[in-house]
Amino acid sequence: MRALKDIQGLKFPDDYIIRHFYKTGLQNRTGHVLEVGCAAGNNLMLYADYGWQVTGVDILPEALAQARHNLGPDAQLIEASADDGLPAGITKPVDVVLLPNVLCYLRDGGVAALAKTVRAHAAPGASLFVRTRLIDDYRYGKGEPAGPDSFILDTVETGEAGLFHRFYSRDALVDLITGAFGVVNPSIFHIRFDNHQAGQLIANNSDLVIWAEMAK
Repeated sequence: MRALKDIQGLKFPDDYIIRHFYKTGLQNRTGHVLEVGCAAGNNLMLYADYGWQVTGVDILPEALAQARHNLGPDAQLIEASADDGLPAGITKPVDVVLLPNVLCYLRDGGVAALAKTVRAHAAPGASLFVRTRLIDDYRYGKGEPAGPDSFILDTVETGEAGLFHRFYSRDALVDLITGAFGVVNPSIFHIRFDNHQAGQLIANNSDLVIWAEMAK
């Protein structure tokens, strides 16, 4: 395990990734975890430390280089966009799928493609983790309209200027996850928080976290 000071990029997992991991007992087993939008591997490091096989997908080669440094040679890392679903090369069934702040960057067709391919790769009873932004997030309306509840953001302070962003109501997101991804009995958490980015206090962030077992 790398010393904290030697980790590149973000040095700690998403707080709700941690809760999901321990509260659902994933520390007591091993398997195959897939994260879409894995960045520097900060979430996957938690799984790797417990002996899980990890696969990460990200569109940014520089992020994957950091992930390789952090996770070592055994991790499967794939450079790809999620717009057309999961990329080729994922051959082993997936026991846990992590989608933290991924759906907000995808148009409806991309979400549908991702859901279809996630279900195709999921092992029986796989666990799904989703975190994405709600319509009461402070970014909503900041930028050019790009469809229902969607904008090309102009939020330079978050590093998202020029990016497509889709926001969801709570009910719409729950319906999407239970329908398209086929989950049952979801645990749902509304998270409102302030953050510090680029030297600014960013207030009124609003996310919904859903974790659940996918139907067999």
